[in-house]
Amino acid sequence: MSKGVLLIDGSNIAHAANNTQALRVGDLPTQAIFGVLRILRPMLNVYSMLTPVVLWDGASWRRMAFEEYKANRDKKAVTPNELKVEALRKDFRKQTPYIKQAIELLGVKQMSAINYEADDLAGMIVERMLGTGKRAVMISGDKDWVQLLSPNTAWIDPVRDQRLTPKTLENKLGWVPEKKKISVVDDGSKTEGFVGVPSPRAWLEMKCLMGDISDNIPGVGKIGPKGAIDFVREYGSFASFINQCADKSIDTAALPKNLRDFAESDEKQETFRRNMRLMDLRSTERPAPVALTTVQKPLDVDGFERFCDDMMFNSITGDLENWLQPFAPVQFKAAA
Repeated sequence: MSKGVLLIDGSNIAHAANNTQALRVGDLPTQAIFGVLRILRPMLNVYSMLTPVVLWDGASWRRMAFEEYKANRDKKAVTPNELKVEALRKDFRKQTPYIKQAIELLGVKQMSAINYEADDLAGMIVERMLGTGKRAVMISGDKDWVQLLSPNTAWIDPVRDQRLTPKTLENKLGWVPEKKKISVVDDGSKTEGFVGVPSPRAWLEMKCLMGDISDNIPGVGKIGPKGAIDFVREYGSFASFINQCADKSIDTAALPKNLRDFAESDEKQETFRRNMRLMDLRSTERPAPVALTTVQKPLDVDGFERFCDDMMFNSITGDLENWLQPFAPVQFKAAA
């Protein structure tokens, strides 16, 4: 019987695989297809007690709530780097139907909703599992998922070989001044000057303070990664900071200018609240899923072999019986 779920961020993993060495069959790029299969198999092997579910992005409800959301990805490519990124995205879109076909042939469950991103699906599933005693392991390179960590929920980035739990979060994720960016340090070590993030909730509030450049979500202004982590460590939360300013526990006149502006500006505070609405994967303000769809068919060994032959994945077909072993128990777990 399944002891929980293995939540796999389909688009994120596929994008990472698409950025590896180019492979082609005729005019079709295949590196994302092959890469997803290479990532999926060992995850199912290691977490054989969990039911795997691949989560796919839909058209995010965030576009309706904030029209600038990811608008930076829609602008016309001009620079060499932008043109390269655009070409990779086109290659990714060509391969996505084939990735889904391969996963279906392998008998692995897939889930999507018209108005949800994979993040939202993960948040919905993890929230429903709280208190059940079952485990969730999240497979994604997207650190937005870190906010969903709990005693029974872990986050793994299989590409960078990073693993986080609530117990390891503070010692592995935070600010390393030497690198000038959010970074993960090696297990058991603390880089000199390292400032960790104390909790999954603090990670979320840190992101809301500094904003998210990749998603085109502005921060509250002049609070960067280090300042945001210092803020959540010093004051605990946005609500605590505002309450302490209101009851004069904090002398706002003595605060650094960026925090004084934040304490005194209704506009900046509303920006933070807007970011929470957009980024909080457990938000009660998130709309209900539209056309929530789950797809799963029995493992089709012959169909998958033909698929791999067509894609010229000889390293898989050369030892197909052994390669497919982690996928055989999926059917039993789904039924249980």
